[in-house]
Amino acid sequence: MRHLTIGVFQDEALGGQLGKKGTLSDIAMYDRKADDCIITFMSPVEDKLAAKSQVISVIDAAIVVFSQVTRELGETILMLDLMGLKDGIAVISPYATSEQITSITQNTSIKSFHIEENNPPKLLQLLRDVNPPRDTASPPVIVIDHSFNVKGVGEVVLGLVRKGVVKKYDKLNLLPAGKEVIVRSIQVHDEDLETADAGTRVGLALKGATLEELERGSVLTTSSQITAREKLNLSFSKSPFYVDQVREGLFHATLGMQTNPVTVSNPRDDTIVIESSKPIVHEPQETALLLDLNAKKTRVVGKGTA
Repeated sequence: MRHLTIGVFQDEALGGQLGKKGTLSDIAMYDRKADDCIITFMSPVEDKLAAKSQVISVIDAAIVVFSQVTRELGETILMLDLMGLKDGIAVISPYATSEQITSITQNTSIKSFHIEENNPPKLLQLLRDVNPPRDTASPPVIVIDHSFNVKGVGEVVLGLVRKGVVKKYDKLNLLPAGKEVIVRSIQVHDEDLETADAGTRVGLALKGATLEELERGSVLTTSSQITAREKLNLSFSKSPFYVDQVREGLFHATLGMQTNPVTVSNPRDDTIVIESSKPIVHEPQETALLLDLNAKKTRVVGKGTA
């Protein structure tokens, strides 16, 4: 069974036309199960920038509806480009023809997106061709996006297996909490399983941590390459659309499903230092998006890798 995670942007209603409504917070989840593929659609509610950046950091492909040419649409395109996402669909609307979409996206990674009418069956058909590489040989890495308590079960997390294979009764390190937890059970699309491979969206019942420690952006892993630090030195590329200079001061950084306030120091042409009051979980060369939530124009500053 193949698993895909697809971001849906600039049209909150479209997710409900593509799948069955699931978890809802500042990110709306929709699921669709076919004979050979389970697709999870993720859409930021009210187009909130932090939630949108988190979704973009974990998806396999994207659907972008060119409903209107706004700052928010521009930020969506910019973040997809910074993350190097090349698989997806650009949806035509009365506000944007195929030619206009081609013009807008020509210098971005999403120039390779299919350009289609807003036809959910056709969109679903095109998504069946998305086939991202999966790393099942590395140690397991699971990124948490939601957590809650289930009576009679205990703490349950929802998240994405980014790498490796997670197994029932695995002992995993929870970062940034620094605790060892045990996987009590695994569910995928309401089915109990013994294992789940990279690319799968899972529900895990865990033992050994509190809900407060199982917050969004936390990572479950056995990999020694993944660490949690308050201070990161980043190789940095500023977006040409961010009009201000990168200065010392307060920004936000999204890495995986984490978005934290960070203090930028020692900004140079191609490097910056960011520091957070809470540890940031990361693996080598993972991309972080730097955001300026108070910017009057584009709020996406650029990207960096540690």
